[in-house]
Formats: sequence, C-alpha cells, structure tokens
Amino acid sequence: MSWLYADELARRCPTADVRPERLVVTGKGVTTTAAFSAMYDFALELIREHSGPAVARTTARVALVDDARASQTPYVDTRLLPQPGNEFSRRVMRWLDQNLTLRYDLAALSDTFNVSTRTLLRRFAEETAQSPLEYLQSSRVRRARHLLETTERTVASISTAVGHRDSGTFAALFAKHTGQRPRDYRTTFRRGAT
Repeated sequence: MSWLYADELARRCPTADVRPERLVVTGKGVTTTAAFSAMYDFALELIREHSGPAVARTTARVALVDDARASQTPYVDTRLLPQPGNEFSRRVMRWLDQNLTLRYDLAALSDTFNVSTRTLLRRFAEETAQSPLEYLQSSRVRRARHLLETTERTVASISTAVGHRDSGTFAALFAKHTGQRPRDYRTTFRRGAT
C-alpha cells in the first residue's frame, strides 16, 4: 500500500496491520506491495529468498533497479497528505513554518497566540494529534529535503538554514524522519538546482 493511502486503509480496515513504511509485506500467505514500482522490490525479495542475495543483486543491476530499497519513508511527500487541524493549529503551523530558524520556545509561542502553554499544547494536539515541536521538526525536515534535492549547499549549511546549530543532531533527526542520512538522501533524490 502506497504511503499516500496508508491512513485511509487503516481507517477503512481497522483490523488490518498497515505498515506504511514497508515496500513489501507478506503475512498469512498474502504479499502486498507499496506503489507500482514496488513490484520490483517484491520480485527481488522472491529472488533473494529462493536464490540468495548475490543473485538478487545481479538481477537488480541487469534490471536497472535499486536492490537496497528497504522503506517507503524517503519517498513520502507530506505536502500530498491531508493537512490536519483547523484554524488555530493552522495559524500555529504557518507561524512555525515562517520561523524555522528560531529556537523552539514554547512559552514565547504561547505568548504569540495569546494562550497559556497548556492551552496551546492541548488545542494543537486535539487538532493535529501532535505537538508543536513535532510539527516544527517535520517542517524543518521537509525544508531540508527540498534544499538537499535542489541546491549544492552543504549539510551543515542546510542544518543551520532550518534552525539546527548542531549538524549531527540535525542528521539524526533527519534520518529518524526519512530513514536516510542527509548525504544519502541527497545522493538518492538530487535533481539539479532550480
């Protein structure tokens, strides 16, 4: 199941074990794949299982496909997902998006929206099922992904541009969100500067 429809599948089939990060899932004799390109991952998994990793690797090279893909996570484009929340959380999200480089300060953020920190956290969580800090981190990663894909800037420079002073901490957060370190992500998704 493609990451784009994973939430909908989980909603429609609450007893299903939906694993949106996986490219190929086998259970109870049934195998499912992510999007249409995951058929290659499925074929390589079958070859790996029956003929070993060397044959699978050679087959991948002959077929011009990546035999190392293990997750859909690096391909997720959160802009395509439905955006949760209503007016309050959207205003907070917009402010966070516009101030990515500022140090996260919950008290200052609460003051900006004239609510207590407790109210901010409660309302934001009710509307989005996440905290403002979690949203900020995903927004920073989204911006970093764009910069890695479209610029020649160094990882350290991109880290600073999205509000992280320590590029090591940033790289760990980036990997947590995408499943890849920033340099590996750039190698996979670099398309030329725009």
